[in-house]
Amino acid sequence: MPPPTDIHNLSPASAKLCLSVERFLRGLGLTQGERLVAAVSGGADSLALVLVLRILAPRLDLHISALTVDHGLLPEAAFIAARVTEQCATLGIDCVSQKADVSGLAVRERLGIEEAGRKLRYRLLEEERSAKGAQYIALGHHRADLAEDVLMRLTRGTGWPGLGGMDARDDKRHLLRPLLFTDPRALRDILRECRISWFEDPSNADQRFKRNRIRHTILPSLKKENPSLEYCLARLWRLAQTDRDYWEKILDALTDKIRWNAKDEEISLPTELLHDLHAAIRLRLYLRVLSLLTDTAAENRHTGQARADTLLALDAALERGRGNACFQLPGGVEARLNKGAVILSRLNKINKPCIRESEIVSRSGR
Repeated sequence: MPPPTDIHNLSPASAKLCLSVERFLRGLGLTQGERLVAAVSGGADSLALVLVLRILAPRLDLHISALTVDHGLLPEAAFIAARVTEQCATLGIDCVSQKADVSGLAVRERLGIEEAGRKLRYRLLEEERSAKGAQYIALGHHRADLAEDVLMRLTRGTGWPGLGGMDARDDKRHLLRPLLFTDPRALRDILRECRISWFEDPSNADQRFKRNRIRHTILPSLKKENPSLEYCLARLWRLAQTDRDYWEKILDALTDKIRWNAKDEEISLPTELLHDLHAAIRLRLYLRVLSLLTDTAAENRHTGQARADTLLALDAALERGRGNACFQLPGGVEARLNKGAVILSRLNKINKPCIRESEIVSRSGR
């Protein structure tokens, strides 16, 4: 017997869950008739995602397809992928299965297994989204994942408002997280009600991975101090989104006033413009410029603190009126203070990296 896909055939608790996800999606500006590719791994979260989207499809006029990726890291990986395609078919959803050589990529690019798997998975999802003509890739991250992400960002030195956590809607990468405010226990409850079984990935308990250490050790300790921690972090997320919207408007207006030499991959910020701004705006403007020069989405996972320290030092040098100061930033970017401007540029094989500001201070004996 196929699982119920009509909201009226669900228990009150499961119907309430689906309606809350519907409100969340509408709040994100999802329009009628969107095409979504759901990422389905066979775990509870992703299967609940595809189930809830299937239930909401008639109400939101959604067109749902799915992709499952066989990472080849578990003996039963092929069986799980086949099982996922069957479960999606039962829901009336077409699911494509793709194999990924995660171990090979990890060796070739000197990546950890977790990072290599993530990189390949997102690459395949984007290819499937493009092939299907879909607007978004739907991911199964929920409220507990959001809490973990905030703590992960905190340990990397992420600043505000990025500290608020992952985006629910990322138009640049075509990502959508419909379940971001949903309790993961409710997701398992609706799966049980609809008689859908799921697979527990043993790697989720492996504490060699940082995320698992946060999930199984740090978060439980913090929740003993504050049982409502996940609600509090969800509230932080809402505040961060409001702040992000405000700052994006401010920065959009300022970006129109900067000089960009596309040939030399160089952006110049006039000091007369910078001196009229509060330090909070200047620091965010530096970050905006970095995002134009580099793939900061990838680098944010590793270099948040190093970048923040350097930008703070750069801004302090600007306020002191220093000239000919030079700073190096993660991602192969150089920042220079000279000729009445702060100039940020990408380093290439011809350019010689500048001396680090810390080396300048050391050599001067200060």
